[in-house]
Amino acid sequence: MYASELSSFGARLRSLRHAKGLSQVELARLIGRHQTVIGPYERDEYMPPRAIVEKLAAALHSTPEYLLFGRSPQRPQIPVIGTLGPGGLVAARREANPVVALRSEQLLALPIEDETMEPVFRRGWVALLAAPESERPDQLLGRDVLAELADGRLLLRRLLPATRADRFDLGAYNGPVIRGVRVVRVRPVVGCFDRRALAG
Repeated sequence: MYASELSSFGARLRSLRHAKGLSQVELARLIGRHQTVIGPYERDEYMPPRAIVEKLAAALHSTPEYLLFGRSPQRPQIPVIGTLGPGGLVAARREANPVVALRSEQLLALPIEDETMEPVFRRGWVALLAAPESERPDQLLGRDVLAELADGRLLLRRLLPATRADRFDLGAYNGPVIRGVRVVRVRPVVGCFDRRALAG
C-alpha cells in the first residue's frame, strides 16, 4: 500500500489486519466484539472508543498511536553488548550497532521500596511487569508475579501451589509465605532494573 492509502484509521486497521492474515471475524473475536464491527471501522464509518482502539492495537501488535494518527511512538532502545553463551562467556555481536527495542506499551513499572523480595528485587530498583493481566494464575506457578487477591490487595510475590486446588501460596525471598489465598488475576514480572537507569 502507498502512504496515501494509509491516511485514515480504517486504512491502517485494514492494512495491519491483512498483514496478520486475519479475517474481520477473527479480529473481532480477538477483541471480544461482534463479528460485524470491524467492517465499519475499516470503512471509517465511525471511530471505536479508545478502549477498543487499544484492544485492536494489542491484537495486531501495533500501537494506538499508529492506528489513530499514523505514527509509531519512538520505542526506547538499549544497545546490545554481546550474547551470553555456554559457560557464561559473552561473545561480541557480529551485526553493527545492534539494539533491543522495548515495546513499552506492553510494560508497567513498579518501583521497589521494600526488602521483602530481596535479593532478587532490591530497594531502589524497578520491577517491569507485563501489561496484560492473566486470569489463569495456575499458568504462572513458580514465577514472580504481581498478584491481585480476591480482597483487592496487590502483592509482588512468587506464585506457588497451595494445599487447596483453588488457592495459592505467595512466597517471598526475604519474608514469610502467605498461605492459601484466592488470586483472581496476575501480571508476570518480566525483568527489573536499577532506578538510576531512568531518564530524568
